[in-house]
Amino acid sequence: MKLNVRLILMLIVAGTAGVVSCKKDKLTHEVLSPEQLVSGRLAGTWTSPSNIVTPDNVPSEIFGTMRLVFTTDESGNPSKFLAQDCPIVFGNAGAGTWTVAGTQDSALVKLVGVEPLDEFSVKVTGSTLTLSFYMGWENTDTKATGKGDFKVTLTRQ
Repeated sequence: MKLNVRLILMLIVAGTAGVVSCKKDKLTHEVLSPEQLVSGRLAGTWTSPSNIVTPDNVPSEIFGTMRLVFTTDESGNPSKFLAQDCPIVFGNAGAGTWTVAGTQDSALVKLVGVEPLDEFSVKVTGSTLTLSFYMGWENTDTKATGKGDFKVTLTRQ
């Protein structure tokens, strides 16, 4: 009988200790802002231009072999932007910072430190990013100029 009481007492102490330790390790759930959610979807490297739409008299080659990189900080907010191999659209520097507003289905990205394009609309799926923007253009061969809508789809790398 003495052994049973001792065993029951040890089980009660162990159970209480287990319950107390579970209470200490509660998970914290952070609610992300809409900007952080869209930033998380955009973060990464996007490449392989396809489904290109340009105004008349503008060759699709203006997108080159476009490669875009969006980074976020440790909190999930937009941080750095890098554009490679598309100097006509993003200039030679091609690096800056970015902000985003909207949802993954319809967001507006604004760039700082990048020219000539510093703002574009995006639609993001699990594997594609579609950019669309309105921009002035000049064909250096024919000297034709104009403004128009551009659109390109990139694939997540």
